[in-house]
Amino acid sequence: MKRIATLLILLLPAAGLLGQSMAGISWVAWENEPDYEGVTGYAENPYDNPVVIVPQAPAGISPSLIVDATTFDLAWSLLGDSMAVANLTSNGVAGDLFDLGEANPTFGAAWKAVHDGANLYVMLKYWDLNGQADAGSRTFEIMAQPTSPVRHEPTFLAAADSAAELKTTYENMAYARFTELGGGKAMFADGSVTQYQASTGLGKEKLAWKTYTTGKWGENNNGLLALASATHFWNVDGNGTIRAIMVMTFDGALAYPADPADLDGDYIPVEVGDTIAFDVKSNSTVGGTENDNKVEYFWSADKNNGYASNYYSGHLVLAAPPVEPGEQAFAGISWVAWENEPDYEGVTGYADNPYDNPQVSVKQAPDGWSYDQLTDAETFDQTWEILGDSMAVAHLTSNGVAGDLFDLGEADPTFGAAWKAVHDGANLYVMLKYWDVNGQADAGSRTFEIMAQPTSPVRHEMTFEAASDSAAELQLIYQNMAYARYTELGGGKAMFADGSVTQYQASTGLGKEKLAWKTYTTGKWGENNNGLLALASATHFWNVDDAGTIRAVMVMSFDGALAYPEDPADLEGTYVPIQIGETMAFDVKSNSTVGGTEDDNKVEYFWSSDKNNGYASNFYSGHLTLSDEVIQVVGVEERTLNSIKVFMYNDFLNIRGVEVTDVKIYSITGALVKSVRNVNRQVDMSEVSDGVYIVKLEGVPSGFKVIK
Repeated sequence: MKRIATLLILLLPAAGLLGQSMAGISWVAWENEPDYEGVTGYAENPYDNPVVIVPQAPAGISPSLIVDATTFDLAWSLLGDSMAVANLTSNGVAGDLFDLGEANPTFGAAWKAVHDGANLYVMLKYWDLNGQADAGSRTFEIMAQPTSPVRHEPTFLAAADSAAELKTTYENMAYARFTELGGGKAMFADGSVTQYQASTGLGKEKLAWKTYTTGKWGENNNGLLALASATHFWNVDGNGTIRAIMVMTFDGALAYPADPADLDGDYIPVEVGDTIAFDVKSNSTVGGTENDNKVEYFWSADKNNGYASNYYSGHLVLAAPPVEPGEQAFAGISWVAWENEPDYEGVTGYADNPYDNPQVSVKQAPDGWSYDQLTDAETFDQTWEILGDSMAVAHLTSNGVAGDLFDLGEADPTFGAAWKAVHDGANLYVMLKYWDVNGQADAGSRTFEIMAQPTSPVRHEMTFEAASDSAAELQLIYQNMAYARYTELGGGKAMFADGSVTQYQASTGLGKEKLAWKTYTTGKWGENNNGLLALASATHFWNVDDAGTIRAVMVMSFDGALAYPEDPADLEGTYVPIQIGETMAFDVKSNSTVGGTEDDNKVEYFWSSDKNNGYASNFYSGHLTLSDEVIQVVGVEERTLNSIKVFMYNDFLNIRGVEVTDVKIYSITGALVKSVRNVNRQVDMSEVSDGVYIVKLEGVPSGFKVIK
């Protein structure tokens, strides 16, 4: 109420100014505005007006969440590069104090901006670490003109140093920003706006510091009411840094009269997509309040005429929001609809950040193979052997404090994980082994994460950058990576422990809150409910033997865990299953702790990713292709091995070349069918069904395939 009462007092002396005639402009009515192309003075006086694209905040994220210096700095870090208010426009007697070096800024101001479709939030920082400015003298002026950002007199002349030229120049410039055109210059100090002024035409009296008459100032009452009643932000910390946000409503502070001749009539709000003239000025004094003691800087204007003329202003474009498919808002991706996906060739960042994504072709199980026949460690190992080489999960991605325990030597593996895979045309079976022979990991701490994205394996932000060790670079990198894996794109990361999957998560865009272990906001995680239902209801395999070896199989159905929405905007609609022949992004991570549950005790490894960013971005994932090639048992055909011959005749398995031996007979899936000890020459197979079998002889390294 105090602020509103102050506003009403301020408005009283200004009320009469708006009724004054505007001298010198014949085209202030919109229909009479001239064609600017070729207007006198423009070609002779070019000026580089900077253009800033102001992003729209993601849905659900509001600057009202900024309540202190910490949350301010978090939002500030998310908005990218700042605009330095660095053009000295005072007379320089008090010196040019500006010093915003990257490492240790000491004096000066900068700004950033964001909008939410209804308000422009101008975020400001003003440093004075050495206390050079007079106490309380640091303020801002925010200048805006919501109508055409190039409104000038047809006889416009740029500012000059000649008093004779300045007469015409100043008179012309006085018309560039009118109360009747909307906007003005807002005086912002201590969290309040008490003036929002623009020219009302030529003044009747000469200012003492000029030899000629210049423009007269009057309040933009409509805009001032909005600015004075808004809740702005102002914070001064112990280091002398001001953090501030000025809130400019689209329908108040940035609105303009529908009819310039009727200031009490309707006002037109700016809209998303509009461009406005804009500038920021920082003010302070050093050693007093006289003109010679001023230290003033503009962002865009390079002369102190910027407060009067938008010729010197920058231009702000109120950008449209990104496309928001699905139930969650996606910040930054405009191509999540399949038909809008870009051609990745030559996309920014890829060529500069090559990564060796390993390629694995997952073969199809032979006819008759059934996952149900895999029942114990022995049958697991038989299937594991048939599938050929394993993929070691060997890239240490934890901080290494608990050590690098990985040791999967060929003879006696002690610690670490590996995986293989097979599919049957309907499910992907991810087979996993995790050794801990010496019991180094905490009991029950060994788990897996399986990451998959069934759609394009190279989905990234257009501005993708690879991970680095620089915190400054990581800010953008983590934000980019938050978009690499979405629930709407299918897949996610599945937490697999004790034979169950209880989470299947992917990013849903930028989170609202900063994680305690980062100085900036990263991706927010949400469940892939369609995939989780399939994973939670599947019958997985989990076995831990006496030697501490985990054997596990995670079953990922083509039409459930690996399906993706036909329309990313409709998560409750139809899902498209992955098909044989397709390639997906894929990775495996092994987790454990040694000596506790704190971060420093983690021992985590990835298969493909070489950084702990792999859980967020498929840039670091390997690629699995679901091959149509059917597995053939290699090296166990009916043949002679060192004079050993194994073959079927009638209903008997015949063995030649060895004396008495123990015999084990397995199905093609690895299931033990028959075991006979002390066999001399034959094994009766009459009770065994017709089919393909693998015969293992005690002491013989290779198996033999026979057909009954």
